[in-house]
Amino acid sequence: MDILDRQSAPLTPEEWARIDEAVVNTARSMLVGRRVIGILGPLGAGVYSMPYSVFSGKSQAGVDMIGEKEDLAVEPDRRATINLPILYKDFKILWRDVEADRHLGIPLDVSTAAVAANFVAVQEDGLIFNGNSDLGHEGIFTASGRLTVPMTGWDKGGNALADAVKAAGALAAAGHYGPYAMVVSPVLFGNMIRVYGNTGMLELDQVKALMTGGVHYSNVITGKKAAVIALGPQNLNLAIGQDMTTGYLGPVNMNHVFRVLETAALLIRRPDAICTIE
Repeated sequence: MDILDRQSAPLTPEEWARIDEAVVNTARSMLVGRRVIGILGPLGAGVYSMPYSVFSGKSQAGVDMIGEKEDLAVEPDRRATINLPILYKDFKILWRDVEADRHLGIPLDVSTAAVAANFVAVQEDGLIFNGNSDLGHEGIFTASGRLTVPMTGWDKGGNALADAVKAAGALAAAGHYGPYAMVVSPVLFGNMIRVYGNTGMLELDQVKALMTGGVHYSNVITGKKAAVIALGPQNLNLAIGQDMTTGYLGPVNMNHVFRVLETAALLIRRPDAICTIE
């Protein structure tokens, strides 16, 4: 069954291709969470929930001559299940616009599709970083069991780097040895764009030398917030049921209504692989 009902839309394959390109390019340029968190899926549009394992603590691997030490097996502390909500935004293309573009021989205007993709991308990053209390989802900055270190004033040069070092040290002490990535609010990202001491380098570049997974900012992170994440699918995944796509909802008053949608949820397998600076 074609759940997107695309064949019912009065669009040519070329026009659909333009919509898809606009949606994908907009999402790719805006999504921040996917730059640091690996994708699990697509699992299928009909997948309502995803079971996964949650781990805590650390233990060394065995090293001996006969390999008979006990209690070295990795096993989850618990199994959890998370629902995959639908993230969506509808948009409308007017029938007269379609006819006018074809009459003039110009490509279909797909700006409304790009705007809708923009909103869905913001919603995805909001779910990843801030969670959603109504759904019972935790995010990077709200995860139970995450590590924290105190934030110093990043208005003063050198403090951002010092806090990044503290966060990386806390993660290493918990058994997470990198690579690391940092995500911050826009205001904190701006604080790092200044020359560090007498080095002739930006403080941002100094932080990036430690954060080999990159330093990223997102507008869904408000105030003065930062987090350092130990990367890897053993720590976090973004479970994708249906990746971002566009479906046709049907005609309304002769105009054509579409929906940009996806289903997704953040799986936090090892909460102590996150260290917030607050």
